[in-house]
Amino acid sequence: MPKTQYFSQVMTNRELRREINSLAWPIIGSTVLIRGVGIADVIILGHTGKEALAAIGLGQQITFLGMALAYSLSIGVNVMVSYFTGSKENDNRTSIANSSMWLSVVVGLVMILLGESLSRPIAAFMGAEGQVLEFTWQYLRLIWFFYTFRILVYVLTAIFQGSGDSRTPMYVVSFTNVVHIALAYIMVYGKLGLPAIGIKGAAWATVASDFLGALLLFIIAIKRGLIKFNAGWASRKFLIRLWDISLPVLGERALVSTAIMLFNAILLHYSVAAYAATQIVINIEAFSFLPGMAYMQTAQIMVGQNLGAKKLEQAVQSGYQSVQIALGIMSIFGLTFLIFPSIWVSIFTNDPDVVPLGIYVCRMAAVLQPVLAMTMVFGGALRGAGETRWVMYITFIGAWMVRLVLATVFAYILKLEVYYVWWTMFIDWTARAMLALWRFRKGGWKLSEGMST
Repeated sequence: MPKTQYFSQVMTNRELRREINSLAWPIIGSTVLIRGVGIADVIILGHTGKEALAAIGLGQQITFLGMALAYSLSIGVNVMVSYFTGSKENDNRTSIANSSMWLSVVVGLVMILLGESLSRPIAAFMGAEGQVLEFTWQYLRLIWFFYTFRILVYVLTAIFQGSGDSRTPMYVVSFTNVVHIALAYIMVYGKLGLPAIGIKGAAWATVASDFLGALLLFIIAIKRGLIKFNAGWASRKFLIRLWDISLPVLGERALVSTAIMLFNAILLHYSVAAYAATQIVINIEAFSFLPGMAYMQTAQIMVGQNLGAKKLEQAVQSGYQSVQIALGIMSIFGLTFLIFPSIWVSIFTNDPDVVPLGIYVCRMAAVLQPVLAMTMVFGGALRGAGETRWVMYITFIGAWMVRLVLATVFAYILKLEVYYVWWTMFIDWTARAMLALWRFRKGGWKLSEGMST
């Protein structure tokens, strides 16, 4: 567990960067592992037929919608646990952790109802039919029925990270991933005397690994005193505050998802190749997003902890130092996008219509990296300060009022080439970066007032 000496003394920037990195790198590891297990399912099912392969891809996309609820709850829990860790209000931290357990169950029940009623129609709307639709439904029905375990993994991970421990979730995810892959292979192909159950095997492996992860994290949290059910539940004031932090995160995710769908529709207006080139570069950028997301979460934790410790200046420096580190790492990725775009694009396609467009967008992505780093990490710092509404507002301004408006004008009114539409992404992220920087510098820090006792 990273040291927490900053609660008792002011840290130098060098010490602060070391603390930031000690939190961030295990988060990067956890993220890679979480994404890797989804890829493993695709690889395992890829040898059973195209229908199962299409179904697992579609099923994973639909479960991402449900993750928005789990993600928003985990952000709220993480921010409050971080604050109370910094303020050394262990009783309040425990009460939030206790309450988050039953809130996870409530959200899980909601997801069962929504998943059971909406998954099949959504899959059909997205184009699934026949055996693909049936396989998708078989997969999703099991996932949603036991989705509470996944929500608990998210929330328990948020509790550990908020308390300053990002390593324990990484170790647990590492172990459960091994279990997941082994079970998926055994049940999909019918090894060790078991019947081959195809895509259902991948679903049961997911359920088993989620259950095991939730159980292990829960037991460790109890042993470390992070959860104590005899310590009581959160007060009405804190539950309202948790809702106030979490709800805008859900709104932000909805804004992002719908904006991406509409922007993709504009790209498809030009050609399938233009759309495909954009999707390829999004996959390429996933490599630079990993450190960006990790330092975003780290800034969120460090700002919250230092605010709880009443160290405002150190909270500010935590945000700035996290941005500087992420800026450096993501800019290095950007240089590779600029210098070796053909190599990056060739990993994903050799289509002669897509490759030239992909190379152009890949080079543009290089220019995007600095403003992406600023937007992501300052956004995390603002969430750590309880400013989740402002992050939602900034997302709305950038994605909807800047990108979509300009892209619509360029595509349908001025009838410009697709290159102009692509550059609206840069204008969008630059606007978001400047707004996030402005809001962070302006302060507000309403969390320090809203949760003080």
